[in-house]
Amino acid sequence: MKDKRTFSKLHFHVLYGAGFGLFGIVQLNFAFPLGDGTIIDFRQVSILASVYLGGPVSGMITTSVIALYRLFFLGAINQAAILGVVNIGITFLVGVFAFSRTLPNMYRWLIAACGMVILSTCILLPLIGWANIGTIVLFDLICFMACLFNYLLINHLEKAHEALEIFKEAAERDFLTGLHNPRSFNLVFKKTAEMSALNQEPFTLLLIDIDHFKYVNDTYGHAAGDVVLSRLADVLQAGIRIRDYCARKGGEEFAVLLLRCTADKGLAVAEKLRAAVQDSTFVLPDQSTIQITISVGVSSFPEHPPAELLEKADEALYEAKGKGRNQVCYARQQLT
Repeated sequence: MKDKRTFSKLHFHVLYGAGFGLFGIVQLNFAFPLGDGTIIDFRQVSILASVYLGGPVSGMITTSVIALYRLFFLGAINQAAILGVVNIGITFLVGVFAFSRTLPNMYRWLIAACGMVILSTCILLPLIGWANIGTIVLFDLICFMACLFNYLLINHLEKAHEALEIFKEAAERDFLTGLHNPRSFNLVFKKTAEMSALNQEPFTLLLIDIDHFKYVNDTYGHAAGDVVLSRLADVLQAGIRIRDYCARKGGEEFAVLLLRCTADKGLAVAEKLRAAVQDSTFVLPDQSTIQITISVGVSSFPEHPPAELLEKADEALYEAKGKGRNQVCYARQQLT
């Protein structure tokens, strides 16, 4: 069952469009009247920001909201009002053109700003004439600076968001292997269990442990052990689907969540991973090579309750170790 609270990309575009449209109305009401019904404002900035952040759909909504308000709620419909609406429409087209270019953001905003200035000049000259060219130039300069301020503000917010995403990613990743860390695994496992139980979709959990890893550290050193862990993470990631989830649980133990995967298919994946690790060669820092093996414990839903999956997989892993390692064991089901 799809979560009805989830917003699609289109929903965000509509919200952007409506939000910038309302902001444009505010700008219309804090405008500079020049007489004869002519009103100078910065509605263009709202339209350009809307197109930049939300694309043509968002920009079209913003343009429509501002145009309708300008025509029907801001004085009589006269030449100035009609030219103002034309200005709004052309600004939208300028924004779509500028922001569809494959150029760095600064250049795209410069194109948009220059287009807006040329457009404003062409609209204002017939209205107030060459006698007021100084006013037009001042307005163009203010509009140009407002556009650049918009770029600087949005650019700063985007960089802040990127930095936040980097910090978030670092908080969720194991520094050595690049896999998700235990904290991230616990959150994803909990969410997966809840959604699978709600939708009655199977999923399988694999707990993986490197056999005799202490021997690797003691014999070749901890740097070699780190290389083995990092390389093993690559082998595990290569052996599962993109939608599946691999994490380092700690030490030499790893966990894999196979989404929408039955017990039989999960056992097949576990066996494939075990064989892939056994057949892989691990190159150590001194260029010597070793081979390792893994033991895998498997549990699955709905065969086991979500609350018992970790415990059951751990019991199966312990059984695989007890049977001689380098093998896959499935969790025993409780008899009722």
